[in-house]
Amino acid sequence: MEQQLMQLEFNNFVSEKKKHKSYRAIRHDVVRFKQKENCVTVHHPEEKIDQILRVIAGLYKQQGHEILELFSGRGNLTKVYERYGKVSAYDKKYLKTGDSYREYHKLIYEKKKYTIIDLDPYGFPNRFFPEIYLLIDDGLLFLTMPKPYVNILNGITKTHLISYFGEPNPDEETIVERIANWGLCHWREVSLIESLDLKSIWRMCFYVKKVKATEYTGVKNR
Repeated sequence: MEQQLMQLEFNNFVSEKKKHKSYRAIRHDVVRFKQKENCVTVHHPEEKIDQILRVIAGLYKQQGHEILELFSGRGNLTKVYERYGKVSAYDKKYLKTGDSYREYHKLIYEKKKYTIIDLDPYGFPNRFFPEIYLLIDDGLLFLTMPKPYVNILNGITKTHLISYFGEPNPDEETIVERIANWGLCHWREVSLIESLDLKSIWRMCFYVKKVKATEYTGVKNR
């Protein structure tokens, strides 16, 4: 019965949107609706969990990690991360544990450090860079990045993307390169471990390592 009611609500939602919007705009709204309803075809929990298990198992043998999960939603990934250590999970809507945008600034102020960070917002995660690197000295950053070209790129979105990536519709290579370069703002060497292509998003995993500026650049202090 619950699924039938959800389908009915979804059909009404699409029907109403068709009256005023283009096909691409309707498709964008449908994706947003599915995100709101925690639909697996949009959130891809199984693929994300598989990536987490593979990467962590390949790099870490020990447990006891400090893990930060921003935009944790209903906690699908939280349960997985709890196998590996203490999880600080923030989500304003579902868990009521705090606004991720506000909390991460507070954590930076408190000089918290984590070995695993998961950044999984509905929209672009750009506003967290480069400061997010202040929370990690040696560890993993899992990141959900929407594909710009499957979104409705209006003037606001284009300007936002230009300000962060230098162009209104950056491709995967440009995004990865910029994320890595942002690490050097706080002297973190950032390297891509893998990037999963999940329809409308990329699910990326980076290895982050704090470096000495002099050693990285080859410059000696006088």
